[in-house]
Amino acid sequence: MSFFPKIYTAKNDQPITIRQAVSSDAEKLLNLKLAYLKNTESLPLFANEYPNDIDQERNMIERYQSENNSIILVAISENTLIGNIDLTGSWRRKMQHTGMIGMGIQTSWQNQGIGNLLLENVLNWAQENQMLKLVWLEVYANNSPGVALYKKKNFIQSGSIPNFFFEKETFVDKIIMYREVH
Repeated sequence: MSFFPKIYTAKNDQPITIRQAVSSDAEKLLNLKLAYLKNTESLPLFANEYPNDIDQERNMIERYQSENNSIILVAISENTLIGNIDLTGSWRRKMQHTGMIGMGIQTSWQNQGIGNLLLENVLNWAQENQMLKLVWLEVYANNSPGVALYKKKNFIQSGSIPNFFFEKETFVDKIIMYREVH
């Protein structure tokens, strides 16, 4: 299943390339994650709590490349990583048909359609993957654009955990959503 890279135009008329992450992306991917973690209020993790260094990020990319039910995609504009999405397939034999999705977009590129492009591409990949039958994700109630995007892509809310994390003097609920891919 090699149908990457793909080229699109963002809402701001900039060309965007979506492709599979490669080992040499490790430093840029790590920097992207640390940047959006620094600027987010909708993820329960501070940038200084992110556990990977460059070598660990590279190892993670290589591990995803070697697994049949996992993938990491990146969005690039003018040689800059602006977004990423990963689908982490379960390593458990009884659950290898499932995968969890996680995504992040550089703050200055949010609301430009990048999340939609990344999600669309990872879902298309999952549909072509013979192993995967179900994908799921966690999103936080204060991320209304994310919740709306997932609903638009036919994700179904299957549960929530109230008061999951504390952000700016407010508790935020975690929402669990899933979607069948076959």
